[in-house]
Amino acid sequence: MKQKLLIAAFACVLMFAALRWQGASLVTTVSSRGIVDLEMATKPSQITILIDTWDLSVTKMNIWIDFLFIVAYVAFLALAAESVSAKWKNQGMRIIGLTLARVAVVAGVLDIGENLLMLQTIAGNFTVISLQMTHYFATIKFTLAAIVLIYLLISLPVSIRNTKS
Repeated sequence: MKQKLLIAAFACVLMFAALRWQGASLVTTVSSRGIVDLEMATKPSQITILIDTWDLSVTKMNIWIDFLFIVAYVAFLALAAESVSAKWKNQGMRIIGLTLARVAVVAGVLDIGENLLMLQTIAGNFTVISLQMTHYFATIKFTLAAIVLIYLLISLPVSIRNTKS
């Protein structure tokens, strides 16, 4: 499990760095958060500004790279949550960890849906409803991933203490 977790962590960091490097040109004066501005846009006027500002081939490639990042971060979060859950003596915290490992998968599924919607959006095929769906998928995905990360941070002292003993 430890080796798989280290590989997943390395892949996650590598893919995150690749996304940031490849998508650097998406950070502009009108899109200070880069691709996140596309994820969170709910109005056609916001999309028009982004489409007019960005090189869409870069945007499209960034979304495709993100599919690889999804695999990496879901693997890392799920493996990490499962791994630290086993370190808890408290049965409730163990169950929470195992549940959150599955929550990481849900975040990944939402991210896939979000990416597919964004590919449609940059192709000009969007509605207010599809933009809202993209926004909600992204918001829920970020929230779920943050909950898993908070659990991991809370579990860190327990994990370190139980690894040493």
